[in-house]
Amino acid sequence: METDDMFHQFEEDLDNIAEGSSSVGDNTESSSQQTTPTPRRRAQSRLLELERHVAINGRISMTIAPGVEKPISPHAVRFSQAIGVCVRKTFPIRCLKWADVGREYIEVVKGDLQRLFVLDFNDQAMNRFVEHQMLTTFKEFRADCHRHFKKYSDSEEARANPPNALVGRDEDWHFLCDHYISRAFQKQSRTNKAARQKQPYNRSSGSKSFLQQQYELAKRRGQPVDRVELFRETHVQAGTFVSQAAEDAHNQMLELQSQPTPEGSQPLSEDEICDQVLGRRPSYSKGLGWGPKPKARRTASASSSSTSCSQSTQKEIELQAKLHEALERIEVQDRNHQALASQVEAMKKMIEDLTRAQQGPPHDP
Repeated sequence: METDDMFHQFEEDLDNIAEGSSSVGDNTESSSQQTTPTPRRRAQSRLLELERHVAINGRISMTIAPGVEKPISPHAVRFSQAIGVCVRKTFPIRCLKWADVGREYIEVVKGDLQRLFVLDFNDQAMNRFVEHQMLTTFKEFRADCHRHFKKYSDSEEARANPPNALVGRDEDWHFLCDHYISRAFQKQSRTNKAARQKQPYNRSSGSKSFLQQQYELAKRRGQPVDRVELFRETHVQAGTFVSQAAEDAHNQMLELQSQPTPEGSQPLSEDEICDQVLGRRPSYSKGLGWGPKPKARRTASASSSSTSCSQSTQKEIELQAKLHEALERIEVQDRNHQALASQVEAMKKMIEDLTRAQQGPPHDP
């Protein structure tokens, strides 16, 4: 059997496992009821299968697609899942913010990944993708733990029932519980909830990135898939759009595509149509996800069109997104500064030790 066929076969076998409880779900069920694996156990099982595959066939080569800074391969989803498993087992639970995660933990995760994949971390695009995926997993795990905590109306009951991911780690879970009931966390939680409620629509394509979905659709159809068609494919479930807002946005795109082009100007590209309808923000193309944006082309029709159904709401969402991105950048800079300061202190100590060694022991007068 070909290597890829073997890999896809065990992927299919594992994906056929029945759905379980939340990855940080309740652990109060009896052992006889826990025959259905949780997503956490499925993720660990998949990682074990991945390790077996690598032991037999060698490490899996992963490269980043030029210009988009994302991996495109049949193994892209497993690559992201492996990053998630490594992050959850390596990062200390008491790191409440990304800036709290020491550089040494990030390097440990990269080392674990290199046991399974052929990765070139001299490639800045690869570095950016892997670290961004670590950040995403870090935030998702925090959110999962908080959702589990909110299942209980009483904080003491919540403390007594840690999620599956933290069973046997009572000290860590109690630390999180204390954090969740703190005034600072409650205030931030209310702010985040208000921002989420203003999001116009969510996608329906699961854990696959927009770019991976686009790649697979194009491969299946034998022809390129533009962003307008990709938006439809990733926002439709069982033949119906996931929300009225998503359907309205798609209809606006189709309307722009069908408009006649004014004399002396070029028709809008699909990228420009999506940017007009969905909006733009740094390092993120709506309908494609995180990564470099397609370059915009200014045209007379683009500057005169007004296609947003609610410009004020859209502007608020974009400003909120810019704020979150700025905060993330500050956290990353904070972490890099701390790492640099630590290195400087270590170098100072080495110099002091060398100086003392060269001077020798003090002489008696």
